[in-house]
Amino acid sequence: MWEDFETQQFAIYGTNLIDSTGKDSSNTAVNTRRRLLRNYNGLPNLNIFRELAYFGEASIGYKNLAFLTYSHRFEKASPIPIKNNNYNYPGASLSLIMSDIFPGIKSGDILNYAKLRASLAQTARLNDPYSNQSFFVNNFSSTTLPVTYTYNYTNANPNLQPEQQKTYEIGTELRFLKNAISLDVSYYNTYCYRQIAQLFRASYATGFILNTQNAASLRNQGLEITLNATPIKQNEFNWNITFNFNHMWSKVLTLPSSIDVLKDFYNSDTYISNVRAGLVRGYSTGTLTGSKYQRNNAGQILIDPNTGVPLTSGSGTNFVIADRTPKFTLGTLNNLSYKNWNLSFLWDLKVGGDIYNGTDQLLTNLGKSARTSNRSTPIVVKGVINDAYANTATPTVNTLAIVPKYLTSYYTSLPDEEYVQKNVNWLRLRDVTLSYTLAQNAIRKLKVINSLSFFVTGTDLVLITNYYGVDPAVNANNPGTSGVGGFGMDMGSVATPLGLNFGLRVRF
Repeated sequence: MWEDFETQQFAIYGTNLIDSTGKDSSNTAVNTRRRLLRNYNGLPNLNIFRELAYFGEASIGYKNLAFLTYSHRFEKASPIPIKNNNYNYPGASLSLIMSDIFPGIKSGDILNYAKLRASLAQTARLNDPYSNQSFFVNNFSSTTLPVTYTYNYTNANPNLQPEQQKTYEIGTELRFLKNAISLDVSYYNTYCYRQIAQLFRASYATGFILNTQNAASLRNQGLEITLNATPIKQNEFNWNITFNFNHMWSKVLTLPSSIDVLKDFYNSDTYISNVRAGLVRGYSTGTLTGSKYQRNNAGQILIDPNTGVPLTSGSGTNFVIADRTPKFTLGTLNNLSYKNWNLSFLWDLKVGGDIYNGTDQLLTNLGKSARTSNRSTPIVVKGVINDAYANTATPTVNTLAIVPKYLTSYYTSLPDEEYVQKNVNWLRLRDVTLSYTLAQNAIRKLKVINSLSFFVTGTDLVLITNYYGVDPAVNANNPGTSGVGGFGMDMGSVATPLGLNFGLRVRF
């Protein structure tokens, strides 16, 4: 395998529009046009990535009872420094048909088939091109030509190594009652190490602002169960149902040493207000970080003795406030067929997982949230006074009454954790499809057509949830965001739209 990716980018700047309706660079005054970035003299902005690999696989089967497969890949890629860019990784899998190896485990028509399987695999992930070497860029130190080129503020790493991932999986497949019920269970364990942390801040004594290095590791584990059953199987009516259960958990093991133990390593693309998809050592990969209430050793909220307003960690200080990872998910797919009719529908259940409602936070700061409707009513915030007794066995219970209407800092200073809803659940009807297939004698005269059917599909028709926002299936960014992404972060997100599709299927 050989890959060569090259990106070319051209840009032209100009002013003094000739025609207000024109949209291209030739619509500007000739004497104002100039090429930008690294495009001086018309040269393209190059980004080159090259990769070369040799790989092979061998499979061995013994009497259709045991199967062993082994593969190995030797790879070389341009983003890795020359001294480290020759690397390799293996993979292997083994499956045993236990019901044939030990026929005695079959019990009449109860257990018909049993298989055990296991696999080991190792893969590598690469860094962005040019993050292992210093190169000149246009830092706009001059607004006139010729431009000045200098080193960028990003530190190159000549010792970078490819990121490694090791995964093992064990599972079983069982079939019962003349194959009317099948059960597939698997457990997986993925260890990512030497993870490439790009563009993180370290000591400015390095001479750079952002750095890249092999500095992180994490572990993901999960259990997946698929149960397929056919409760009814008759000549004209059939019903098949499939359950897919998933439970996943993870842990951040290491982060760049320049990041304090309690601080977060975050993805700037997921930054909303002060909340972000921050990673903290020892926590899940699905955490969100933000500001919190200040609390005493007993966990009680500390109250400002002068105002009666709760004390917070303040903006710019981020601690773990949420974990977006659900306890489990369960998908249920039903297929029912009667003569030429077919009905299928998918229910999606999610239990657990937190959501940050940034929309509510914004509306609260504007005085338009439902939580501000009682602003004229005196309230006493539950907590203890921040005094010399705060961490004793008898702290001073807060009795200071405030009227939010006249003390707007109460609402505007609420910490980010106040807008996190814990354990959000949902049950959604993801899609339902009803179709009808014309009988063969109805299309017999149309010799060029083998089958003809009509269908109607509805998506997201039903949502049952305990989320107080618009829709719990939110994502503050697009799927292209690196890392875990921005799911579970709600800021002006709209609900998933209801969809209806009508269609015709023809086979010739």
